[in-house]
Amino acid sequence: MSGLTLWHVPFSRSTRTLWLLEEIGCPYRLETLSAPNDLDGALHPDRPPALRDGVVTMHETGAMAEWLCETRARHLWRAPGAAGRIGWLDWLHFAETLVQHVARRTETGAADRLSVSLGLLEEWLDGAEWLLSEFSGADCQIGYSVWAAAQVMPLNDHPSLTAYFARCVARPAFRLAFDGHEALG
Repeated sequence: MSGLTLWHVPFSRSTRTLWLLEEIGCPYRLETLSAPNDLDGALHPDRPPALRDGVVTMHETGAMAEWLCETRARHLWRAPGAAGRIGWLDWLHFAETLVQHVARRTETGAADRLSVSLGLLEEWLDGAEWLLSEFSGADCQIGYSVWAAAQVMPLNDHPSLTAYFARCVARPAFRLAFDGHEALG
């Protein structure tokens, strides 16, 4: 594998992958765009989010996280059959559910679903530092989604989630991914 390139729009879902790349510390090229291209529904290699690794190109941040952890950061991954694998996969993909609730928050019932989802995270994180026994690629996925939720809904009623988010924000790789933007919350 060689030639990692991430097409990225600041604060978009590609921030998850950028954060993970910074956590891994592997070389990559970043193509930052000011706004998403006019998407016509077709997948295109330079339309964010997009990650190219040699000849492999993908567009879903969950798939990117699985690929990067599997190929470059096994310490942030849970291999098939390993303890915590199901939890890792579940949280990795729950991140997209959470961010969809954020995106649809003005639709009937969506704000309630967002609140319930944040409550689930609150319960899970009560007494835990990270989603699993230690920081993993799933935390990059969920941490971004919590950041997105915090932009539209206060986390004050969720002290464990607020503490988790503070731990995410304190990570140097998180700060690099957000490039010091003021919207860290």
